[in-house]
Amino acid sequence: MGVCDSSNKVVSSKQYFAVSNTPSNIQANQIDNSTNKLKLEFCIQNCNINDRYQLLVEFIDSKEQPLLTETVRAHHNTIVFNTCYICNFYFEQQQLLRINLIKNGNQSGFNSTYLGMIVGSQDSVLKLEIPSCQENILISAQGMSNFNNMLMINFIIIPKKYIDFKEVKNKVSFKIVSNGRKVYESESVSKNGIIKPASIPAGLLEPNFEIIFLNSQQQKIVSKIETINSFVQQNDNVYLSFYIHNIEYQIINKSQILQQYSFIDYLKNGVQLGLSIGIDFTSSNGQINNPNSLHRIIPGSYNDYEQAINTCGFVLAFYDYDQLFPVYGFGAIIDAAVPKANMCFNINFQPNPEIHTVPNIINEYRNCLQRIVLAGPTEFCPMIRKEIDTIRRENNPLIYHILMILTDGVIVDQQATIDALVEASFLPFSLIIVGIGNDHFQEMIELDGDAVPLKSSNGIMRMRDIVQFVHFNTYKNNPNGLAEKVLEEIPRQVVEYYSMNHIYPNNLKMAQLRTKTMMNNFNVNF
Repeated sequence: MGVCDSSNKVVSSKQYFAVSNTPSNIQANQIDNSTNKLKLEFCIQNCNINDRYQLLVEFIDSKEQPLLTETVRAHHNTIVFNTCYICNFYFEQQQLLRINLIKNGNQSGFNSTYLGMIVGSQDSVLKLEIPSCQENILISAQGMSNFNNMLMINFIIIPKKYIDFKEVKNKVSFKIVSNGRKVYESESVSKNGIIKPASIPAGLLEPNFEIIFLNSQQQKIVSKIETINSFVQQNDNVYLSFYIHNIEYQIINKSQILQQYSFIDYLKNGVQLGLSIGIDFTSSNGQINNPNSLHRIIPGSYNDYEQAINTCGFVLAFYDYDQLFPVYGFGAIIDAAVPKANMCFNINFQPNPEIHTVPNIINEYRNCLQRIVLAGPTEFCPMIRKEIDTIRRENNPLIYHILMILTDGVIVDQQATIDALVEASFLPFSLIIVGIGNDHFQEMIELDGDAVPLKSSNGIMRMRDIVQFVHFNTYKNNPNGLAEKVLEEIPRQVVEYYSMNHIYPNNLKMAQLRTKTMMNNFNVNF
């Protein structure tokens, strides 16, 4: 069951996951059809020949059922398990997994990782070392695209001779049965012989399902066993014929499969999330030495700014390979010789604003507070413009940029900010605004655009919704709730951007060669 090359060297994770057997033993979780689904596959490297291996995979603080793989004897130094794990994936949550290595019937060691860390790794393959063991584990995550696809069922019933369907007592309907349970039941045929089309998640259907046509007494007229592929291939053809009261009817099948790609599909094929952070250093936060200051340093703990950075940045960091995050400040005097507030400066005071890892962002933030004077006013537009310039300069469609601005109050450049956001809505960009403190944040609610879509001063409507505002105080004592609320719209916004530009997971690798095409909508208006 091992996978290796002719020299007994382990092949790359990308290669052997590509050639591994289709898993035959699948973990039976209660799959929530409203979420993304993941299939996790497992491999052990550096095995001892002839030792027997198993993995016990457990979600910590989750309803997902644990998985115990089959036992495999190592004939090579690498083995791939047939058992896979299908689970629900929530981008905005910290889903912690514990992986237990069982060797020769005894637990040999374990390690833990987050589900997001697996998904966000390059090619969505994570190498997990087991402390005190020579073995390490490779975990591959793959989106269950079949759950995202929709089967669009569309039937037209045509009589061989003219009849008035309004006067036909034997109305016709159909139902779909999969694995002994009813998945869908239609309304009766309407006038003109058209049954209302149905949209069914393909993931609800077993490899073989049955379509049953019924009369008004719910009696079976005719039925047929199908697979999704064979069913869709009959598009525009006569599907079945049947008789009612000596009148022959033909059922025309105009059904099709609607391919729907998920956030996971894009990550698996190379998309990264590039997080930037903007921090409000205006005087309305309260001077640093003030006990009530929002920027007050609390020994051994976090202030509200730090808690928001740590909680949300921790989740987003899973999806950025290099762990380098540009961090900007605004609204502070950074040079005593220039007594004017700077509206976009690097908080590390280096030419490169990138800071490695989220914990180091907290350190640089604290160092920055000792070097600046809180001033004002509050402006968002300069930071958003900086992100737009970066996106255009890099021209890399595989990086989706997220700017998280932490602010305590009212901005003075509302219309300029709206203009910048309308422009940015044509680009791979999202804005998260976290309101710190007790302000009512009415301007932030307007920028969120849920009630009234944003429109620029020259009349251009936003291409898509890219802004999410969250009031920190609502979730101050609930860090998991904060992360979920702040990040809940990101997967949808990512998929919308690529879909609107007709870029799909299977052609992402070619996207860098056609960035001009991607930018068409942007360049037409800006």
